[in-house]
Amino acid sequence: MKNYKFLILFLVLWVALPAHAQRDSTTQLDEVLISDVKLYKNSRAQVVSVLSDSIIAKNEPSLNSLLKFNTPIYFKENGNGMVSSPSFRGTTASQTAVVWNGININSQFNGQTDFNTVNTSAYDNIAVRAGGGSVLYGSGAIGGSVHLNNRFSFDGEFKNRLGVEIGSFETHIVNYSTEFSSEKTSVYANFSGIESENDYKYLGTESRNENGDFYNLSVSAGIAHWLNEKNILRFYTDYYHGERAFSGTLNAPSRSKYDDINSRNLLEWKGFYNAFTSSLKLAFLDENYKYFENRNRDDFTFGHAQTYIAKYDLTYELNPDMTVHGIADYRNTDGKGSDVGENVRNIAAFAILFNHNFEKFFYELSARKEITDTYESPLLYSLSTGYSVTPFYDLTFNFSRNFRIPTYNDLFWSSGGNSDLDPETSFQGELGQKFHFSNLELGVVAYLMKIENLLRWIPDDRGLWRPENTENVKSYGLEFRGKYNKSYKNHDFILNANYSYTKTNDEIKDKELIYTPNHKATGSLGYSVKKFSFFYQFLYNGSIYTSSDNNYELEGYTVSNAGIGYSFGRNDFVNLGLEVRNIYNKAYQSLPSRPMPGRSINSSLTIKF
Repeated sequence: MKNYKFLILFLVLWVALPAHAQRDSTTQLDEVLISDVKLYKNSRAQVVSVLSDSIIAKNEPSLNSLLKFNTPIYFKENGNGMVSSPSFRGTTASQTAVVWNGININSQFNGQTDFNTVNTSAYDNIAVRAGGGSVLYGSGAIGGSVHLNNRFSFDGEFKNRLGVEIGSFETHIVNYSTEFSSEKTSVYANFSGIESENDYKYLGTESRNENGDFYNLSVSAGIAHWLNEKNILRFYTDYYHGERAFSGTLNAPSRSKYDDINSRNLLEWKGFYNAFTSSLKLAFLDENYKYFENRNRDDFTFGHAQTYIAKYDLTYELNPDMTVHGIADYRNTDGKGSDVGENVRNIAAFAILFNHNFEKFFYELSARKEITDTYESPLLYSLSTGYSVTPFYDLTFNFSRNFRIPTYNDLFWSSGGNSDLDPETSFQGELGQKFHFSNLELGVVAYLMKIENLLRWIPDDRGLWRPENTENVKSYGLEFRGKYNKSYKNHDFILNANYSYTKTNDEIKDKELIYTPNHKATGSLGYSVKKFSFFYQFLYNGSIYTSSDNNYELEGYTVSNAGIGYSFGRNDFVNLGLEVRNIYNKAYQSLPSRPMPGRSINSSLTIKF
């Protein structure tokens, strides 16, 4: 492992800490401060769940842990810290878009994001948008999208936060963030590192998780500056370096290793000119990986993709209740790898959005068209509407057409790529109801989705695996959510609950798709009094089929975590925390023959300046 790297990182950050104490600020969603404005202004008929700072802090630093305990998304995990793939409303990992400050960042090679490689401490605002969003975010936004946002504030304060954690399985985590602003300029930076031997015992056996060690380092920073009263420049940058061994299964050991380096850079110029709002974004994404079949040898396969993005958004406010948006973006990707050769892909896209609000009623219309010489893209569209039936009851409806483009692996894989593939397309509708009272919020959504031209890798007549547009899939279900909070004198209570019922069928075989549970439920309870805090959270995943004929099934499981915290010092600038994960020491697997850890303990120290 690389303990010396963590020691150096910790010492550098500690020496760099300023000596001025400031109060921590709350997350704001004002359009001047975040880049992904469309997430909130053009999603009124769909559920957008914003995860608060306190919820983020009560979960492990990986995006996987945060979302599996707080959202309806099901995760397929190849063990603790290993590859983690989401299944949103019964869809695949490549049908969930990950959006960073308004830019889709899914891999150009496999079309998905590994949620165990995203460190949540690097972001101020994490949100989940359920349902189709391809008009706004392009390929992959079929089941839903996950949004990673950074904010800028101009309050003139200097804020710092240092966190150190030590946990079971020789796990060490260091995080430092800083923020400075004046009336015209705002700067932030975040440094996060985690390492773990990850050698947990397989419950009920004498074996341990071998070859499961991992290390990663994340650095993010940004600066925003008002040029004048009408124009602002913003720059965001992210860097990630991870080294991760891939553990085997109960029956098959592994010596493989995976190294990846990803960087993202985004420059935005935004202008406010009376009824017009202009936004120009220029982005550069760099994706680089090496895979070692045997970590003790120098032989490896690799992939490297560089993507350049130019996106222009012009908004015109016809009147206070009516707005039209025009969007044009261009994406150039130059990718190469051991198995895909070297190929260049160019995509141009044009979209138009229209919003109209009345006193109790609203509707939104939008459409998008992509142009490329690699595949034929369909016309995408969305219709949303909502009505406030009473002051406490809202009714919403959304219908949309969405898609996922073939990836580099699908098109160019040396032993089986297929350049004649069509994008997957989906048609989906959802009906939502929301009840909101002073301390209680309740919501329920019913949805139906049909996916055509599903991309699957299947063997051809010669036994070679090739991607083809094969099956049609139907998915339908219900999602319930609830939130209750209450304050009484010095006592604060908050309760969150989610339940989803999902049914996903292959319409040709009349069988359910594998790795999609019919039932998932999450819940959390938080309580604080003065300087003391407590939380409890649980997760239930129902059983899943592990074979396409539905003859083999993996049983469901329930996992619970609990933690306590105590703050002290001036303005409570020091916090001590202790968390017990899987407190009932349950043996469980989210994929066959890949056991997850039993009970583990994590302690933390957080200092805010």
